[in-house]
This record gives sequence, C-alpha cells and structure tokens, in this order.
Amino acid sequence: MSKSPINFEKTIAGFNITEHGVRSYSKSFQLGPFQLTLNARGTGVYGSVSLPGTGLSKTGIKLF
Repeated sequence: MSKSPINFEKTIAGFNITEHGVRSYSKSFQLGPFQLTLNARGTGVYGSVSLPGTGLSKTGIKLF
C-alpha cells in the first residue's frame, strides 16, 4: 500500500474507515466485569478481553 499525502481514520458505527476504504469492523460488549471486543478484518476475526479501568487486557486472540 502506498503512503498517502493525507491521512484519514474514523470509526463510524463500528466500521473503521481510512483513506483506503473500510479496514475492519469491531464490536465490544460487557460480560460481568470483563469487556470483550471482536474485530473482523481481512486477515480474520480477532478478539480481546479486558478489565475496564485497569489497563489490563489480552489482545490478538485469533478466533477464525
């Protein structure tokens, strides 16, 4: 991918959009004290688990 003279990145309704188009979709939800996040992109579906407010998280969990 070439370097753009103008950088653009915005998340709208869970879709991460850059100057190159839609990059990924993510959805977060609470399950008890944990926050679970699913992220779907061209390389697969990944997840993360975190404890909100603590800075503790496990990221990059490949699901599919």
